Amino acid sequence: MLADKGYDAEHLRQYCDRYRMQPVIPLRTMKRKPKPGLPRLFDRPKYRQRNIIERMFGWLKDSHRIGTRYDKLARSFAAMVTLACTLRCLRQYFSYRT
Repeated sequence: MLADKGYDAEHLRQYCDRYRMQPVIPLRTMKRKPKPGLPRLFDRPKYRQRNIIERMFGWLKDSHRIGTRYDKLARSFAAMVTLACTLRCLRQYFSYRT
C-alpha cells in the first residue's frame, strides 16, 4: 500500500500487517521517541511509483463530470470513472502506435 506521511499511523500499519500488505509510508518527522523493536523499513523506489497514481487522480479531478459529481447514483458515477479511465488508456495506447 502506497501512502503519504498523512497516513503514518500505527493502526494503519497494523491493518496492513493483518492483511499481509506491505505498507510503503514514509515516517512523519515528529519529535517523538522511536518505538522499541525493529525499525519500519521504507522502500523509496517503490514510493516513487505513487506519482503515477497521484497524476491519474489529478487528471480525473480535471474532468468536469467526475470532479463535480453530477450523477446521483454511485453506480452511474463508478461507470463514468471507468469510462474515463478506459478512454485515457486507449488514447495513450493509440498515441504510441502512430
